[in-house]
Amino acid sequence: MDVTSTTAGAAVALRQSMTQMDTGMKMLGSSAQQQGAVSALLAGGTGGASGTSGGGNVTETRGQNLNIVV
Repeated sequence: MDVTSTTAGAAVALRQSMTQMDTGMKMLGSSAQQQGAVSALLAGGTGGASGTSGGGNVTETRGQNLNIVV
């Protein structure tokens, strides 16, 4: 058994696994950032200084008929 080729093969395999691990960690970090952004958007601006809720142009529509055509 050739020790040089075995060592080289192990080094290549280790390098590939490290690259895959780095890629996986980057993807997990990106996913966590996206989830944090979505959570922040869903939380809205409730409880602000003026006591009004955030969310842009929000109109009360309770009890009204909405005809939305896309």
